[in-house]
Amino acid sequence: MAESIRISVVIPVHNEQDDVAKLAGLLKEVLGKSYEILFIDDGSTDATWHRLRAIHEPGRVRLLRFRRNFGKTAALMAGFGATRGAIVFTMDGDLQDDPHEIPRFLAGLDEGYDLVTGWKKTRHDPWHKVVASRFFNTVVRLTTGLSLHDINCGFKAYRGDLARSLDIYGEQHRFIPVLAAARGYRIGEIEVAHHARRHGRSKYGFSRLFKGFFDLVTVLLITRFAERPSHAFGFAALVFALAAMLCSAGWLLFPSPWLLAKTAVLSIGAIVLLAAGWVAEVALHLAPRQGRRASYLIEEQLD
Repeated sequence: MAESIRISVVIPVHNEQDDVAKLAGLLKEVLGKSYEILFIDDGSTDATWHRLRAIHEPGRVRLLRFRRNFGKTAALMAGFGATRGAIVFTMDGDLQDDPHEIPRFLAGLDEGYDLVTGWKKTRHDPWHKVVASRFFNTVVRLTTGLSLHDINCGFKAYRGDLARSLDIYGEQHRFIPVLAAARGYRIGEIEVAHHARRHGRSKYGFSRLFKGFFDLVTVLLITRFAERPSHAFGFAALVFALAAMLCSAGWLLFPSPWLLAKTAVLSIGAIVLLAAGWVAEVALHLAPRQGRRASYLIEEQLD
């Protein structure tokens, strides 16, 4: 590598044709001399790629284009893998994140943190998106023990080795701080400015909330219960068994075929969960430790 890069900025974009050039210009104002900006076009159907090609600068503004929309997690993984910087930033491409906050993130890393995530305390989003986000963040704090106000804020600063070591899939980008903390990295948080969207519309709806809860279960299994999955399944089995006992007691007091059926179903559920936990334990120790194939396809790359 001919030049040592201090800062890499990874920006996944999808149909942000009106924002990419402006964002690149704002970043250049604050990044200094040693930087690179990586835009990952996640299957845009508008003129985003055309606008990106117009601002391409070899070694400075680098571009990746997916063959189709593979999602934000895939875009981040592709971006992380292409970075060269000692420090890696991620941010959204819709101009809601303010590049002038970058020096404050760097100060957080200087305090000894390995990952500093933003907290959009005052948000300029539709009310339903704000409510869903706050509810989701509360559940994540309670279940993971990681005290962050805004777990899913896309504006983050990483040490480069942390970013390039991540192995996320599905939609696990929401839980990067949880996954990093489980590996012993130090996580910090700073309050950041958040701007109203200028162009286009949000890509996220209520469906994201449900997907997030499914992914939360996966994250808990691969962090807190990574080496003991039977404990997680055992806890769920215990809940089913207790519910079956309550239904059984109710059936003794008030005989009813419905209570009897519920008892049978809950008992079977408890047995199935226990068996699943044991199978998971065996699979954990027998499965080969193999790398996962990339979940995205790059159509074009301009370095």
